[in-house]
Amino acid sequence: MKVVRFLVLTCAWACFQPTALAQPYVAASTEWRPFIYTDEYNTLRGVSTDIARQVFKQAAIDVQFVSYPANRMQVMLDKEQIDISYAESPSWTSENDASKYVFSVPYLAVREHLYFAADDPLSNEPVSKLRNVTIGMIRGYTYRALDTAFEEKRITRLETSEDSALLELLANKRVNAVAMVDDLYDYLATTHQIDPDRFRRGALLNESSLSIMLLNRHASLLPKINAAILDMQRRGELQRIRDAYLPNASTKACVSGGKSC
Repeated sequence: MKVVRFLVLTCAWACFQPTALAQPYVAASTEWRPFIYTDEYNTLRGVSTDIARQVFKQAAIDVQFVSYPANRMQVMLDKEQIDISYAESPSWTSENDASKYVFSVPYLAVREHLYFAADDPLSNEPVSKLRNVTIGMIRGYTYRALDTAFEEKRITRLETSEDSALLELLANKRVNAVAMVDDLYDYLATTHQIDPDRFRRGALLNESSLSIMLLNRHASLLPKINAAILDMQRRGELQRIRDAYLPNASTKACVSGGKSC
């Protein structure tokens, strides 16, 4: 009888143990408005955050959302201490690292440009023609389109940890240009009431699609993640979330005209 009882208890413990030990996947990203940022209640928000939350909920995947500075994020990815990076692009991944990850179908398209003061003729120049130019960038970010210019010391960088400080650096003439995502530029110009007419878009740095990136060992999660993204796209949910954060044409017109609407 004791042997039978022991076997029953052992089987019961074995059945419940995996559930008890199950840990949520760590889903991380760096903060860059309006895609990922921490609000005044210390809650992660943004276009990518809200999309990812809905994707994982729909796919029944338990995740813990965290954010890290870009440099620390890369170190943790290299050490495989992060399971998922939910705002990534295959084009941002080095050839050496590409085999470590798998990517979902894209959920958002982004473009990145240099931005100059409106009266700066350098805004018409390609990156290959830039000389003695200082570019404002978020600390830890890299742009492949600028790699050669940095290596040849034709341009230098001034880094900041705050995305909201980029246009201030440009307005105060501390840099000649800033590198940022177009949606981020529109967001900053609108939410901080900066007149977009003071700035001008320059050379294209990158055109990418944002996806959810997973370590290879989690590739089995991809079918559910892809199905959720495609369903949200079909229902217009991806566009609805994007529109909730990013300025529409009428809002941009109000800011450009220097008035409150």
